[in-house]
Amino acid sequence: MFRSIAIFILFALAVTVAWMLWHPVALPEPRALRAQDEEWRLPEDGKVDFAALAATIEKDKLWGTGGVAAAALAPVDEKPLTAPNWHIVGVVSAGDERYAMLAVDGQPIQQVKAGDKLPGDIKIVNMTADRVCILLNGKKRVLKTYKE
Repeated sequence: MFRSIAIFILFALAVTVAWMLWHPVALPEPRALRAQDEEWRLPEDGKVDFAALAATIEKDKLWGTGGVAAAALAPVDEKPLTAPNWHIVGVVSAGDERYAMLAVDGQPIQQVKAGDKLPGDIKIVNMTADRVCILLNGKKRVLKTYKE
């Protein structure tokens, strides 16, 4: 059985090769190369009018309705998140308790812990070695004690 299948496959292969040799596939004729209209070269180094580009950006209001100049000159009406006269110097651990070192202008450094109030009626929720979580206007905020 295996021998008859092998003979049939060889016969089919021989017939296919013979047919391909007898009827070769016609290949398309190669096209003639076209001569280019002009020789290739790098584009010319043009001067850019940056003032015109800036005017276009300002006119099209790419960054909102007020434009770049209006955004730069717009008065800031927002109240800062924290009072400007205090900042957290660092966090100190004493056993399981952590204390934040609070510097208030004109006063010695104070120790505050979770649950205490900061200036501006801001409550300390919790703290880790490098962060202090506070509750400000009903929202939790994180103050980092070290710059990243």
